[in-house]
Amino acid sequence: MPLYEFECTKCRGNVEKSLKALERKRDKETVKSLVEKYDNIYAIEVIDLEREEIVAKHGRKGKDSVFSDFYLKDGTLLALFNMRNYRFSELIYEEGDEKNVECYCGEKKKVQKVISTFAFTKDLSTNMPKPDLSNLPPSVRKRTHIGEYIEEKDRPKKHRPPKGNKLL
Repeated sequence: MPLYEFECTKCRGNVEKSLKALERKRDKETVKSLVEKYDNIYAIEVIDLEREEIVAKHGRKGKDSVFSDFYLKDGTLLALFNMRNYRFSELIYEEGDEKNVECYCGEKKKVQKVISTFAFTKDLSTNMPKPDLSNLPPSVRKRTHIGEYIEEKDRPKKHRPPKGNKLL
């Protein structure tokens, strides 16, 4: 009974088309037309990271939605999408069940199996790698801080203090 991840190519394509449109033009009219055109996108917000201001914003947060962020214009603009998740997991009991997988939008034919992000994680106690900030503009990079603190639940078991030992 393996767990597989699937993507709806139609919903993902809508997001990709929206990003291409935002690369060309980033104003309120474009953002409004994109939210109204694609039914899986509930809201779009374009933020200038250097000036720290909102360039364009339209829509409302949807029920059961996710936020996805995309960088535009060499990392100086952030496009924040509130949308229905086009990536989802399904339990497959038999071989024929894969053909019956359906996206939240109702699409059955344009759903494809993708590489699971869980496949790369063997031991959940290992620390995740830190993101590479070198591709961000210097003005954004100097304001970004990634701390060294690891919560106790995420620490490897060999580095946890024994139960009953309380630090003062």
